[in-house]
Amino acid sequence: MERMKGWAIVSSWLVVPLLMACAETLPEHVELKPEAETVEFAMEPPSPNGYKLVGNVVGLAASKDLEVAQEAARNDLRNKAAALGASLVTIDENLGEPMPLADKTKVKLVGRAYKPVD
Repeated sequence: MERMKGWAIVSSWLVVPLLMACAETLPEHVELKPEAETVEFAMEPPSPNGYKLVGNVVGLAASKDLEVAQEAARNDLRNKAAALGASLVTIDENLGEPMPLADKTKVKLVGRAYKPVD
């Protein structure tokens, strides 16, 4: 029984740093790239006559300040949409999740990127 307690303590010391490492991999600030400055957000998918779906995009960020995390995730989403050649992006999911060990909030935006039909 004593051996199991020891193992539980050792394993918890291994898990905490791993969780902290995961928390640190999410950016707190994402710079908007120049090519992404023209990517706009749409509330609804655009007309298929005018736009073509080019792919799904995910924006991720984490910060102690929710607004900072939201802005960073939006920039990440726009950067990824621009990389696909898109000029428009919709947000299908906007998820906020607490990261108690890091005292931050993780924001995940899931969307679809569109470009004008040629």
